[in-house]
Amino acid sequence: MNRAAIKQSVFDTLGIILVDKSEIREDATFDDLVLDNEDIKELLDILGKKFGFTFPDFITTQTTALTMVVDMILLLGRESGRETPSNEGKKSRTRTKPRHRH
Repeated sequence: MNRAAIKQSVFDTLGIILVDKSEIREDATFDDLVLDNEDIKELLDILGKKFGFTFPDFITTQTTALTMVVDMILLLGRESGRETPSNEGKKSRTRTKPRHRH
C-alpha cells in the first residue's frame, strides 16, 4: 500500500471517530483534533487491526502529527515483512526478460 492510500485510510478512520472533521489534515496533531486518550487508543487499535501490527506506546504519549502515524504504518509494515491488507490476493508483478522468438 502506498503512502497516499495509507493516509486516506487514516483519514477515513478519523472520520468515524471525530464529530468535527474540519481539522483532519496531514499536519494535524492529536491535540489539534481534540482527541482524548480513549479516541487515540480507538484510532490506533482500528489502524493496528487494519494493518496487522501494534503501535509502540510512545506514539500515544507525545504530541503526534498524523504524518507520524502514516510514517509509522509504512515503517512497521516494512519491518514486519508482510503485505498490507490492500495487496492481499493480488498477483506479484515480477519483471522477466522478454523472450525472443527464433
